Amino acid sequence: MASNNTSASSFKAYSSSSQVDVPVLIVGAGPSGLLSALLLSKMGVPCRIIERQLGASPLSKALVIHARTLEIFQMIGFDPAKGEGGKNELMDKFLDEGLPLSDFHFYSGGRLASVLPVFKNKDSFFNYGLFIEQGRTVALLSEELAKYGVCVDHGWELMDTKVVENRPGETDTYVETTIRRAKVGSNFRNTESKVLGSIDLEGDQAGKEYEVQVVRSNYLIATDGGKSAVRHKLNINFPGKTLDNNIILYDGHINTNITLRTPTIIDGTGGRTIIAIPLSNGRTRIMLDRGMLTPEGHKNLDPEELTFESFKKMLTEVASPITIELLDCQWLTYYRVNERLAERFSDKRRIFLAGDAAHVHSPAGGQGMNMGLQDAHNLTWKIALVLKGAAPESLLDTYSPERHAVAENIISLTSNLLGVGMAQDTFRRLLRRAALTVLPYILPLMSQGSPISMLRVRYHENNINQRHPAQPAPAEEYQVGQRARDGDLYFLGQVPNNTKSAPEPVHSLSSIRLHQLLAGPGVFHVLVFASDILSIKGQKQRYNIPPRDLLHLVSKYLTKWNAHWSLTYPAVSALPGASSTRAPIATLQKTFMVHILTASSEQSELASSDVESLGRQLTGEGRGYLDKQGVIHQKYGVNTRGGTGSIVVLRPDSYIGFRVQGIDEAEWKDVDEYFCSVLINREQQHRL
Repeated sequence: MASNNTSASSFKAYSSSSQVDVPVLIVGAGPSGLLSALLLSKMGVPCRIIERQLGASPLSKALVIHARTLEIFQMIGFDPAKGEGGKNELMDKFLDEGLPLSDFHFYSGGRLASVLPVFKNKDSFFNYGLFIEQGRTVALLSEELAKYGVCVDHGWELMDTKVVENRPGETDTYVETTIRRAKVGSNFRNTESKVLGSIDLEGDQAGKEYEVQVVRSNYLIATDGGKSAVRHKLNINFPGKTLDNNIILYDGHINTNITLRTPTIIDGTGGRTIIAIPLSNGRTRIMLDRGMLTPEGHKNLDPEELTFESFKKMLTEVASPITIELLDCQWLTYYRVNERLAERFSDKRRIFLAGDAAHVHSPAGGQGMNMGLQDAHNLTWKIALVLKGAAPESLLDTYSPERHAVAENIISLTSNLLGVGMAQDTFRRLLRRAALTVLPYILPLMSQGSPISMLRVRYHENNINQRHPAQPAPAEEYQVGQRARDGDLYFLGQVPNNTKSAPEPVHSLSSIRLHQLLAGPGVFHVLVFASDILSIKGQKQRYNIPPRDLLHLVSKYLTKWNAHWSLTYPAVSALPGASSTRAPIATLQKTFMVHILTASSEQSELASSDVESLGRQLTGEGRGYLDKQGVIHQKYGVNTRGGTGSIVVLRPDSYIGFRVQGIDEAEWKDVDEYFCSVLINREQQHRL
């Protein structure tokens, strides 16, 4: 491994500080940390990611990727430079390895009593949960990250970190972090708890020799889990509670007399509950409810005393009359449920908590890993824009309140799910049976599915989610802060091949989904909902803007925005002191993309010359798409007939940042003012 004493001059594009070794240091290489590193690398921001363990954990841990996270993986996997229909290798790998499941089965008295479509929804292309063990998620993200020349530095643990401000002789603020690596063996301490879910930071171990480094970075992202050393060192409170539930987790191969192809809840004997989930290679995860223990009782639990034979006996007693035969044991441990939320997710605009370092909760509903991945998706584009001088540091102030509010809701949701799923008293068990009888009829009526799918996450108004100052707000489901919704679009005319030669015919690419256009990360997408204004009939109405005039506006403002905020995203180089095994690959180079959607019922409603001009535009530069029957218009609250149209600005993490009714010059000026309020143009950069 290279020395970490190399000059930071190669990073001057990202920081004016000569004291900085790396723009972003990421502590913890679980899914949240890996996705943070991948997103930053895609946006051309060098980062270093360290991990205390010597290798990736072989344990399955988290098991499901929900619909919203799948949408994110899809969008970040597309490269806008390749146009529509480009291959999405990251998404394809997850879909190849994962198992799409839609339902939960509930057994009572040995019989199938209910089928719950908890993962289904009508609003996303992904109307299921993708079951894949966390170890495979880590492996796939690591493989993708390695394409950018970045690999995890295993064996390094954080000893101290702080934000350095106004140090004598220095003008810049940065993060100074002390890390170390054992010269022999691992960083594991003999006193560490083997109970999964514990949050206490262990004391040091005497007698070991370490290699020590001091790393200076512009920013630090802490994804180092519930025991987060970063959170402890910053003295950020982690209030909440440790539940009394006594839960045992098992992974292995089993035989059973029930069909076990989907997550299954078994209402067992003695007021106990079993949850069984199919894994890869024919294995099964079993979560066994062993009732409640006092804090002292939990303290006395010793995973070393939990034997395969004793667990088989417990399981047989609770499962009866269902039979579950355990054939082997690959993992067996106690699990402590903590419900805790850090008081804040950031420190001095420089250090950020994400994933379990910021929030921990019940595993019910499989929300934890998804929350951490979505934390990374919210945070990294903001860091990238600030580092590149395109946005003020105040942009970073939105991370903590946005994600803190979501985490509060998730903790409440998972607490309720655990309470129902592992109900102890007779009343709650009767209530659970009643709810499970009714829910199969209620859930299909919810277009965005149950809250478990995470499609309902929204952010409230702030300096990047701005309501139009003069126009009335639309209905809540269309307001700023809402998730960008998906739907089918159809190409107009021909598909350009992004070369100087003649465009290729449409042939197999006759349609595309909107989310496939939202390539990222780090890209603002401007959706122009043209209603039927561009149609021959629509041009005779009061709201008249010919397609050529609309394309002129697109070109005018894209040119202006690119002049002010164009960002060159170079290939990420290997960092001093960091592992790298491959040559870096090129990264995204677009910051703004504009897509025109017309709600004309058929292409024939448009003049042939307009079809040709809209269809010839390059992807993201005003290319036109047909929204048949105006389905997507309706999903964004835009009239499809006789309306003014609307412009909707999507943040780089695909939430609505701004919207304005109308698509003429005045409305484009409003969009321009929005960007001016969120970003810093080049003239402002020179004055800073």
